[in-house]
Amino acid sequence: MFSPGRSGRRARRAHGGAQAILPALLIFSGPSSTPVRAFPRVDDAAHAHTHAHTHVHTPAIAPAIAPDLSRRRLLCGLALWPLAAPWRHAVATDAVMHLLVGYAAGGGADHIARLLADSLSADGAITIVENRPGAAGQVALHEAARAAADRQTLLLGTVGSVSISPLIAAAPEPPAAPLQPIAIVASTPHVLLMAGDGRRLREADARAALQARLAEARRRPGELVYASLGVHSSAHLVGELMCHQAGVSMTHVPYPGSARALVDLQGGHVAMLVSTLQAALPLMRQGRVRALAVTGAVRSPLAPSVPTFAEVGVDGMRQDAWYGVLAAPSVSAAQCAALSRRFARLLQDPALRRRLGQDGAEPLGLTGQQAVDYLARQREVWRQAILKVSDRLA
Repeated sequence: MFSPGRSGRRARRAHGGAQAILPALLIFSGPSSTPVRAFPRVDDAAHAHTHAHTHVHTPAIAPAIAPDLSRRRLLCGLALWPLAAPWRHAVATDAVMHLLVGYAAGGGADHIARLLADSLSADGAITIVENRPGAAGQVALHEAARAAADRQTLLLGTVGSVSISPLIAAAPEPPAAPLQPIAIVASTPHVLLMAGDGRRLREADARAALQARLAEARRRPGELVYASLGVHSSAHLVGELMCHQAGVSMTHVPYPGSARALVDLQGGHVAMLVSTLQAALPLMRQGRVRALAVTGAVRSPLAPSVPTFAEVGVDGMRQDAWYGVLAAPSVSAAQCAALSRRFARLLQDPALRRRLGQDGAEPLGLTGQQAVDYLARQREVWRQAILKVSDRLA
């Protein structure tokens, strides 16, 4: 005899099984949001002394199956499960990307990497951001250069690790085969800062303040101190180039981080601080520092009230910092082209471009030959700068 009670219980059990099992078949059918999960990395012997941070950005799991799923569809899905497993494994393996960052978590390069990881996650790729700080970005660069082609290991390259280090005699030897540019993501100018008092510095006041500092440096050669965040960093070279172009001598003091440099700037222990606009912008908005000038041919749209060095009387200051994605030499031309097309599409997304701007970086989105040409121009820009200040770098 037909029993509605038993039939209802069977239907509920079937419906519960469908909700528990069949969503797994659709895990890789496409992302619907961008959740972020973080996992600690277990260091191997090669990185036993490296403080590395690994974060995994995963695509979202598809929404639950509609509650009216029938027993027939459930049985059909279970029958197809063995056929789906190999396909699911292949998609998962191909979708994983490793994005290496040559600097510690929390810095400018790390911020850019995580913005890219969010976008890649939304695009369906599991993206692992791995921090490999050390040797001004060279630890990560050399690891990326050794990566196998099938591991999809990419490097978030910077002006320091890619453009400057190969030109500095004291830097580690570059890899035998160069990395391949995939995309130039964004750039940010350098900015010259002085201690702030909570008020915005007017353009006329910025010019007067910089000229007063330079006049003092001429009266007291080598006595005034300026700070940057590292020896042979792009900010250090910009500081030395400023001194060269202005005909003054100042003492450079490198700092391991912005917090201590900011304290000494506000305490009067250093006269000025050279930084990227990306790092300085939050402090400028808070009034903790005042910007005197930025590098570049024109003013930055991120800080339109800050004059260029040329506007305040120091010519030849057009050196910007940049961030780009590069692939190992072992990656095929076809793979590089596919990656370039993917990043070109992602870097046109208004949401990503807005987030880059909020982070203090000007979106570029250069791929293919444009990226190759950009890196060639940057190398020449920094080569010329280093030639001018080489005696100051000893």
